[in-house]
Amino acid sequence: MSSHIISRLPDNTRQVIVCLLAVFLVTLLSGCGFHLRGSDALPAGMSVTYIQSANPFSSLVDDFADALRTHGVEVTEQRDAATAILRIIENDRGREVLSVNTSGKVLEYQLWQTVRFAVATAENLPVVEPQTVTLARSYLYSSTDVLGSEREKVAVRGTLQKNLVHMAMLRLAAAAR
Repeated sequence: MSSHIISRLPDNTRQVIVCLLAVFLVTLLSGCGFHLRGSDALPAGMSVTYIQSANPFSSLVDDFADALRTHGVEVTEQRDAATAILRIIENDRGREVLSVNTSGKVLEYQLWQTVRFAVATAENLPVVEPQTVTLARSYLYSSTDVLGSEREKVAVRGTLQKNLVHMAMLRLAAAAR
């Protein structure tokens, strides 16, 4: 019934109502603490960050670099140019059997990954003390479709790692508050 009332209003009045409604919704969302993903500020000293890792060409380093850039941080490959150093202290991953059938064949695996990291200034003063984040995800395994199961494992592992990096970014943003 109310949509009939609005449709009878002049165009300029409808536009004003829509604008006021949009402003109201934006105010309501910002008032409840809603922020767009990736909009949390990282510590100020991280404006130019070098990523230190035992394996500098790993996908984990790439995921951290992408996440840092999303947060407006310049990632450098020269340690001397950095204002901060993100140290990947540990990157451990594994796979465990979750379930088997009556014949003893695997039906489901669980993948897990643990990352321990810290952030320090170029002068080696701590910005973020060592933090550990761990995630696990399961996937179904089919012994009759080994290639498909391997593709699923790779996809789950990639998503798991990206989620892990996102959790690490939330920890870094919390340190900035």
